[in-house]
Amino acid sequence: MKYPKISGLIAATFTPYGSSGELNLAAIPPLIDRLRSDGVSGAFIAGTTGESASLLLSEKLHLLEAYAPHNEDRFKVLLMLSGTSQREAITLAKAAREQGIYGTAVTAPYYFRPSHVGQLIEYLLPIAEAAGDLPLYFYHIPLLTRVELPMLELLEQASERIPNFAGIKYTHNDLMEFNRCLRFEGGRYDVLWGWDELFLAGLSMGAKGAVGSTYNFAAPLYLKIQDAYAKGDMDTALRLQEKSIDFIALYGKYGGPAAGKAILGLCGFDFGQFRAPVVSLSKAQRLELEKELRQVGFFEALSGTHNLPVGN
Repeated sequence: MKYPKISGLIAATFTPYGSSGELNLAAIPPLIDRLRSDGVSGAFIAGTTGESASLLLSEKLHLLEAYAPHNEDRFKVLLMLSGTSQREAITLAKAAREQGIYGTAVTAPYYFRPSHVGQLIEYLLPIAEAAGDLPLYFYHIPLLTRVELPMLELLEQASERIPNFAGIKYTHNDLMEFNRCLRFEGGRYDVLWGWDELFLAGLSMGAKGAVGSTYNFAAPLYLKIQDAYAKGDMDTALRLQEKSIDFIALYGKYGGPAAGKAILGLCGFDFGQFRAPVVSLSKAQRLELEKELRQVGFFEALSGTHNLPVGN
């Protein structure tokens, strides 16, 4: 099977919770409206940003049901199936097919890790079969899975054995491998860039589509980078990329992924707290984060698209 390649930005969405930690599905449509108006091309749900490892299977199914009605050509919904349980991934793949979303993705198992590509392919085969005609992407994120297998070899074996294999969500900093994967068999597969703070580097290596968590609230910034790069204005593209680097550099100080969800809140979308073991920000930390975001020009970088409410 051959699938059209994704271009533009796909937001890796946060999972919304209410005050008691339950799913708050009512928060999803307003965010989708914002993403669409910002020019985002789709949503990648229940992934790393969406706390896949902390969600029940039933919760993932509810998220799928909430997002599926919004799937269309101009706004593609992709579901992360699983990372450790092949059977759960099969269940979710069947549900994704029934709901009619655009596509699916799966990471390498990160507890009992595959030691070679052939073992990974065997893990993927029944999941891909359950997805039917839906595209299946491999989500390569060795920083978290600790599975550092050669992606060119994965493409070679998948091309022979997985008919609905669509490509790779590439969240790694090996730019040479990324480029070689893009050029595999004349560009046969879709290879989506997944490292927001290196977005410009991904573009320079040939990326056309990207998946990232900061596109939830900073898509206008990245679209400006993309536009400047397309025009050959590298000085502007680099200056804008540095804005991304500066605010993402604050994540380490403010709790890693919890900082992203806090920034989403500062932009007017309350998606609740992260689940343990991630430690969410206190009110004082949120105020300090907002102050530092202003100092690095974060809100200014998004100007021209929306008047963003802050301090919520």
